[in-house]
Amino acid sequence: MTSETRELSAPLARLADVLRPLAGQRIALIAPAGGVKNDRIDTALAVLEAAGINAHLGAHARDHHRYLAGTAEARLADLHAAFELPDVAAVWCLRGGYGSAHLVEHIDWSRIPNHIPLVGFSDITVLLEAFRQRGRCAIHGPVVTQLAIPGDTAQEQNQRVASMASLVHLLQGQASEWPLTHMAGTTSPVSGQLVGGNLTTLASMAGTTAALRLETASILLLEDVGEAEFRLERSFQQLIGSIERDRLRAVCLGGFNNCDLADGTRSLTAIFAERAADVPLYAGLPMSHGHENSAWRYGNWTSIDASKLGLKAPPQAR
Repeated sequence: MTSETRELSAPLARLADVLRPLAGQRIALIAPAGGVKNDRIDTALAVLEAAGINAHLGAHARDHHRYLAGTAEARLADLHAAFELPDVAAVWCLRGGYGSAHLVEHIDWSRIPNHIPLVGFSDITVLLEAFRQRGRCAIHGPVVTQLAIPGDTAQEQNQRVASMASLVHLLQGQASEWPLTHMAGTTSPVSGQLVGGNLTTLASMAGTTAALRLETASILLLEDVGEAEFRLERSFQQLIGSIERDRLRAVCLGGFNNCDLADGTRSLTAIFAERAADVPLYAGLPMSHGHENSAWRYGNWTSIDASKLGLKAPPQAR
């Protein structure tokens, strides 16, 4: 244990404690999108070391190319190398930002095992959907550098701890459920495949080879950050008009942090209920760009019944 690890602040030490059930496992860390600050990488590595996790940092994870984490070629090389590490339990993205779309068409899927999960959110939504379409394992959940941002208040720190705990539970094969708040549409039980993530990212994928596809009955989970109300409506209209509407069983909303909404949650309800009037609408998902960002298996088949969303775990790495 290094001196930096021994001197972790109390909030960081709590995060290390939460991750300790994964001690001894090898987890690969990659930056497939935006550039990452070195101090955040170093702090996250210290937390992982304190937890006893064998963290393998991608060769190009500290690279910078414009605002990206290195060139597309370098980022793709790290992704392939991560999944080819011996005994790797998961590949965990350092951050989102932008850049995942550069990689999708160039991934050699023969080099990506179907039992090792890719973990991330925000711009990583592009990769999560690509993994689902090709039968690979993906988890929508916190990124690594969120370990370096434990929160300033007790509430924020508790939310961060709970979010990281949810990822640990999922990787350990534990199921869970989330309570939801019904906002509009019918309340009849529905079932479908969990898809979605960041609304703006999903909308930007429409019309491309990386676009969201509803190949079966689906439940759409959405969150966003820092967007004006009209931009959220524009993105949702773009998204809802580009997917297979007859396969959409419900829309569930997470956090829309720092979004400029005239009437708060009511503004969101009005937008989504109007644009998808025939689809049940729920809110209250604990997923967001804030400190509350619980993990869920992307592509998991599940149901909403009595305003509860069931969550199953992905297959564990062999």
